[in-house]
Amino acid sequence: MSATFNLYVDPSGDDRNSGTANAPLATLSGARDAIRAIKHANGMPKGGITVYIREGLYRHEESFVLEEQDSGTPEAPIVYTAAEGEEVRISGGIPLSAEHFLPVSDEAVRARLQADVRDRVLQIDLKALGLNEFGQISKSGFGFPAVAANPELFFNGSTMTLARYPNEGYVKIEKVIDPGGNPREYDGDKVKIAEELTKAATFRFKDDRPLHWINTGDIWMYGYWQWDWADGNLRIASIDASSHSLTTEGASYYSMRADQRYYYYNILEELDTPGEWYLDRQKGILYFYPPGPLETAEAELSLLVAPLVLLRNTSHVTFSHLTFEVSRGAGIQIIGGSDNIVAGCTLRRLGSMAVIIGEESSGNADSATKEREERYIRGGRRNGVVHCKIYDTGTGGILLSGGDRITLEAGGNYARCNDISRYSRLKLTYSAAVELMGVGHIAANNYIHHAPHVGILLYGNDHTVEYNEVYKVLMETGDAGAIYIGRDWTEQGNTIRYNFIHHIHNDVSQAHMGIYLDDMASGVEMYGNVLYDVDLAVLIGGGRSNILRNNLILNCARSVQLDARSMPGEWAANHSLEGQVMHRRLLSMPIHAEPWRSKYPALLTLWEDMPSCPKYNVVERNVIYKTGVTSNVDGDTVSDHEDTMLIHKYARQYGVVEQNWVTSEELSFVDANEQNFALKPDSPVFRHIPGFENIPFAKIGLKNE
Repeated sequence: MSATFNLYVDPSGDDRNSGTANAPLATLSGARDAIRAIKHANGMPKGGITVYIREGLYRHEESFVLEEQDSGTPEAPIVYTAAEGEEVRISGGIPLSAEHFLPVSDEAVRARLQADVRDRVLQIDLKALGLNEFGQISKSGFGFPAVAANPELFFNGSTMTLARYPNEGYVKIEKVIDPGGNPREYDGDKVKIAEELTKAATFRFKDDRPLHWINTGDIWMYGYWQWDWADGNLRIASIDASSHSLTTEGASYYSMRADQRYYYYNILEELDTPGEWYLDRQKGILYFYPPGPLETAEAELSLLVAPLVLLRNTSHVTFSHLTFEVSRGAGIQIIGGSDNIVAGCTLRRLGSMAVIIGEESSGNADSATKEREERYIRGGRRNGVVHCKIYDTGTGGILLSGGDRITLEAGGNYARCNDISRYSRLKLTYSAAVELMGVGHIAANNYIHHAPHVGILLYGNDHTVEYNEVYKVLMETGDAGAIYIGRDWTEQGNTIRYNFIHHIHNDVSQAHMGIYLDDMASGVEMYGNVLYDVDLAVLIGGGRSNILRNNLILNCARSVQLDARSMPGEWAANHSLEGQVMHRRLLSMPIHAEPWRSKYPALLTLWEDMPSCPKYNVVERNVIYKTGVTSNVDGDTVSDHEDTMLIHKYARQYGVVEQNWVTSEELSFVDANEQNFALKPDSPVFRHIPGFENIPFAKIGLKNE
């Protein structure tokens, strides 16, 4: 094998140096430019190029950008990696030195602070440090376009809290006086949506806390205004003390209703707890109640909006063993190109996602007719994220887009063996640990845990979700799934197999599913999954041609529900009518042309074949162990010897429901106390369900290879 050419980067280096170990460069950009010069002079070295980055903190005021000319080749890749055993941090923030923090001296500000903390709150003049742009809090949440995160303050590696009330948890709407606009009701009509967004809501609040605030015009609320799966923020326009009510600036996506949860934030008067802070954008003064001594701490403010690293049409480049942190944007974004890898990196304290493979579409289609996977395009081919540790991100972990839905050509992008936790810190719903869009991506052996909403989110075709461990997600939301797909008949060919999903429930909402095929999702195979201690293990929401086979459902509150929500008279019947969302999405795909007609023949006749009916589903050879019994619902759902399964009569009539074993008999696990649910060879499962295949439980979860 040909030797690799090495370059070195060191914080104490100089970009005018040669890049040797004794004369290192100073920046990643310097290394990139040196590689360009090497390639221009002599071509790519046969063994490729490795850039060794030495220990230190590298602050970026703009993205580190690689273009097509910065590519390696299959035989000669380019690798940017930390020197062995050294910690390299790439940051989009600025340090705030202890010496610049001073006691609050402005008497008007002190009067607004609570008496018991006003001498503990400190201030720092950001304009005096040369900073003049602090970003704005923008409308965000479910149904709204992605926006840049507000600058955030970090202290010794922890995210500080923008001053809020209550300090933890939520308050509730007492009474809705005027629900305001409801943009979702007019999905597809841009004019009406814009009109609805301007319609303010008015509601009564329960306690008198807001009456003590000076309304600066920038007080916000964050909450679940209508549903426990749709979050968003609202700016307060006015507060009326006489009626104990407030009026918002504009509408939430689904309007609002009484008793829903929310909290107030960005309020100087509520800066009353260690770790809280507030920024006066006009004066450029940041107020902070430090949770510990500043003299020995590291305080940082995130500023960079763009990705820390951006690859545009670049191929065969690897980033390994680096830390990306403290930024308002993403850690790494890969647009186009192929065979790029993010390996063994730590991505944390970011306002956006950790890694985005693809770019947001600039198309003009409205939200009803625009297919969801088209929100991100140009994901390239075979780009991957492996063995990374991702946590404390604002809007999710890894997004995989790419492939071509028209031709069904697979993108082959992948997320493997990543530990992803505490994500969705700023956008609480539909910000997944791994999100798959387009065609033919893989999420495998990831360890996903501790998040407010979904774990893995699928849009598109032919994705594989396998060997993942997902637990303690959906920790504060409801009507959602740890693994979720929904509302498109054409999103076929997806496989969910050999995943361990456990401890999925919370005390603040309802309906927490392990696997959720929402609103007529169809053509999904769910095989060999282990679902343990889940509220409802599997919910198939009225779809067709789904297969649920050879799964272990253990100690769950409820096992399987297969409903007919889009049948006439049911609550979702409108979705499947001619001209409505399901029909439009069906027409948007070339189902009568190859390769669609051969690969998904059921779509050819779907519209003439009772499209709202849950036909051709298969529920067979599943084990349901120590899982609660659910009674009959109406007269349409029956409960037979396969107890806990609530399966609509039409799903039984037009599908297959057989050989499912409901039992409390001990199943002979390898080690149930350690949650090793592999079955021993003598397990009674193999006697009761001929053909049941043992699940390769030892292969699930993070792997070191």
